Amino acid sequence: MPQLSTPRLPAMNEFTPEQLGGFAEVFAVLKIVRDGSGDRSAIVDAIRKRWFLGTAAGRTADDQLEQQKKRAGNVVSGMRAMGLLTPSTTAPQLNELGKEILELESIPREAANRFVMFLLKERYGIELLEVARAVRRRDGHVTKKAIDDELLARGYAVSTNSSYSGKLRQWLQTAGLVDEHWNINEEAFATLAGVPAAEITEWRKLTPLQQTTVELLRARAEGNGSPIASRDLLELLRQRGIEFDGGQVKRDLYQPLAEGGWIAQAVALAGRGGKGGTIAPTAKALELDVDLVNGLALGDLPVELQEHLGRPIQQILTDLKSPDTHVKGIALELLSLRLAADCGLMPVDLRVRGVSTGGAEVDLVAEGAHLHFSRWLFQCKNQVSKVDLGVLAKELGMATLLRAQVVVIVTTAEFARSVLEYARQAAETTAIQVVLIDGKMLGRYREGGSAALRNELHSRAVEVLTLKRHQLDEVPVD
Repeated sequence: MPQLSTPRLPAMNEFTPEQLGGFAEVFAVLKIVRDGSGDRSAIVDAIRKRWFLGTAAGRTADDQLEQQKKRAGNVVSGMRAMGLLTPSTTAPQLNELGKEILELESIPREAANRFVMFLLKERYGIELLEVARAVRRRDGHVTKKAIDDELLARGYAVSTNSSYSGKLRQWLQTAGLVDEHWNINEEAFATLAGVPAAEITEWRKLTPLQQTTVELLRARAEGNGSPIASRDLLELLRQRGIEFDGGQVKRDLYQPLAEGGWIAQAVALAGRGGKGGTIAPTAKALELDVDLVNGLALGDLPVELQEHLGRPIQQILTDLKSPDTHVKGIALELLSLRLAADCGLMPVDLRVRGVSTGGAEVDLVAEGAHLHFSRWLFQCKNQVSKVDLGVLAKELGMATLLRAQVVVIVTTAEFARSVLEYARQAAETTAIQVVLIDGKMLGRYREGGSAALRNELHSRAVEVLTLKRHQLDEVPVD
């Protein structure tokens, strides 16, 4: 889960196609920086005169000039954030990418493609489009708010009223990758990114053993293109310290890689290669940009969860009743993540994986920074029996240990009366707030979505406010 290096979209500020007047104007601003020779004051003034002379009309002359310079300066800082300038904040200069884009002025389509290719690979462009795909799969349409909520759910830092997702989309739009409604041109994406979106998901779903095997085959193909005997390949894996069950190589390794189109296996009845025959990488494996895919900031959530983050809440709740424990486990984790996202929180840690517990329970730690910082613990239980007092007692202990302010316990069933009473006592006597969500509330959540959830939490917060008010009377007064 995200630590100190929480990913965030670049701060483009005023440097957008909409502000400049289309991609063609990029060449104009690049020329201004080039001709400014590092004189920031001259560069800002030239940008001001070209794009911001109408800003702050009606104010005093001094205020108008100040606002115009501020917006022009935001263009410069936006260019730096988007990778077109050297790091210096006092002497703006074009870097190699900026110079390259300017040299392509006579072929603007190629210039746009080159810039957007950089944004895809270096400024979270691929990740943003993957988020848009997930939202569309879930909701059937895409909105800016849904995009930002999904980014939060994946561990991105998204400030209140942030416009960066929409601005980055504008730049991707200049190369025809996406339109204003977030409809993605998958063919154009595959061409620029160098890999189809489906292959990104396929690769990231492979186990570490499977990925290492493909990487070994790719490295070997650079010097020796001939297939490798299975026994030799397995020995190379052992030399790398990769652990695997030698008796299940076909099931765990060769079969899934062959079915996924990553390897070609030739099995002979006897002779070279032994029972495993010989293994060779396919063109799909050789052409994949592994460094690119492994470097994507799609969030620190488990890959099998990321694949399903776009699943509607109705489907998640239905899957909780599946006879398949793996399906139930995934659904339980998705429920905790969806609840956190719909509360505007960022997931920090999945403490107990629901998949490994057969879909019985899962713990999620999430954090929010609204008017103040808050840490929330989510305990989700998928069971038929009532949740007993021991569950709440455990979570209150964890809240103290993890310094959390809110404990949310969710069950598909009901809460014992003792849980309701103890939650009330905790609200009256401690600084912690306990939120209990039962099966009936989940039903309202299914029908009403995030709005129903937030309305319920607001009403609970009002109740807790009343319960905690008397705490002020206990404070000594001089």
